Amino acid sequence: MRGLCSLADSHARIASFLETELSRAEAVHQSIRTRYEEQFSELEATRSQMHQSHQLISTLSTHRDQIRGELARITSILHPLRRFPSDILQCIFETCTQASEMPLAVAITLSHVCQRWRTIALSTPRLWNRIIFSTDRNSNDIRAFWEWISPRVRNVETTVQLKDNVYKTSLGLHNCPLTLIPNLVTLDIILSEIYLIFEVIDVKFQVPPIKKLIIRNNSSDLDEITKLEQEVFIGWRLEKLLDRFESLEQLDIGDIPTMTQSPEHGRVFSQIKVLSLGYTGPLYILSILASFSQLEKVSFGHVETVVAAGQTPVVHQSLRILQINSFDDESWLPFLSCPSLTALVTASEDPHHFFNFIERHPTLKRIEMENCEGLLKKLTEIAPQIKHMGQSGSWTDFSNWANRGFHEPPLPSLEVATMMDDLNDLSAITFEAIVRSRALPSFHPQSLLHPSLAPLKEIHVLIKPESLDSVILDRWKATEYYHSAKKRFVKAEMWDDCEEIILSWV
Repeated sequence: MRGLCSLADSHARIASFLETELSRAEAVHQSIRTRYEEQFSELEATRSQMHQSHQLISTLSTHRDQIRGELARITSILHPLRRFPSDILQCIFETCTQASEMPLAVAITLSHVCQRWRTIALSTPRLWNRIIFSTDRNSNDIRAFWEWISPRVRNVETTVQLKDNVYKTSLGLHNCPLTLIPNLVTLDIILSEIYLIFEVIDVKFQVPPIKKLIIRNNSSDLDEITKLEQEVFIGWRLEKLLDRFESLEQLDIGDIPTMTQSPEHGRVFSQIKVLSLGYTGPLYILSILASFSQLEKVSFGHVETVVAAGQTPVVHQSLRILQINSFDDESWLPFLSCPSLTALVTASEDPHHFFNFIERHPTLKRIEMENCEGLLKKLTEIAPQIKHMGQSGSWTDFSNWANRGFHEPPLPSLEVATMMDDLNDLSAITFEAIVRSRALPSFHPQSLLHPSLAPLKEIHVLIKPESLDSVILDRWKATEYYHSAKKRFVKAEMWDDCEEIILSWV
């Protein structure tokens, strides 16, 4: 009995303790629950605030973009370009197309900027008057193109280049209605195969009267032309082309092989003022000059010259510029006399052939030729009147004349010197010596100009195509004299694909 009483007391104490702990735990739980509910309520409020702030950001962003768009439109309206007169924009547009190899693409781009630009572009025919057209498309597309371009060029002088991007048996010239061009002046035809020259002569190819015709050969290496292809050309003569284009004033034919012209045909083509012939077959060069009686400039590339038996002297009164790159026989030179000749340009490896010719032509003011031993001394002797001299190779005689056997400076009347930077072989030392001895005015502290001379007006540095792509440093361009000179960069006047840097210190 006593044990049960003791056990009951013990359980009573435990129950009382547990009751107390339970009450405490329930109080703690209630506290935690209350805190949870408060924090959950706060979290919901925070979520609501976050959603509201996100909506505000979205609204502000949209409004900002709208304002920016309005600002851009207002800015574009206020941009000075909007206030440019139409004639100024025309000049800018024309400059853009003239500087591009794809002028029509530039013109189309300019005409799609805005309504005003389109109106200006469509009313500026000089944006559209340099047409480069590929004939490798169907006849309907070709006709549609020329009908599209014709009203854009209006009546301004137009140049058309026709070419084919694929090699095929026909160039398709007869599909090109060039008569739609109101004032076609220059026609430039690039042949994918040499025998396509006959399409140019074909009467099916309708061409309005033009002043300048350029024909270029873009086919395989001329050395690989087969015998069969050469036989095809037996009937091809220069006079056939001239009969086809009677209004020509300038004719430029490049690399059309086995082109012949007989010396006995006796015809005169007095309308031609400028003639350029590239690679040809046997050519009676004196007969050519006699036939083109009003030539002012003639350029021969790589020609096989022929002198007819019993050749009589040829006096060409109007010829001012004679350029002949290479030839295999100089026997024609003694027969030729040009009283008005002012410029002689040749790439002949032996300039000695021209010395007698130069001496017989005191009207010469410009000579460009390959260098040879004693060239400047000889030219000073036979042509002291020369004002423009160009040569390849060394210019040591020119800059260091006192130590090269000269008693006086060579070419005392010289005003322009053309040097050739052939594969970057123009050294800084040579360049500096020439500038100091002939180009710097006498008052310059580093001038070595002889008292009897006037400083050169210009020095031209001719850059060949193979030098344009060279990674070799042009050391002469790093000199003080190059940096202090006035500079102009132009296409070479006498040499195809070359560029000239024109320098002046006066």
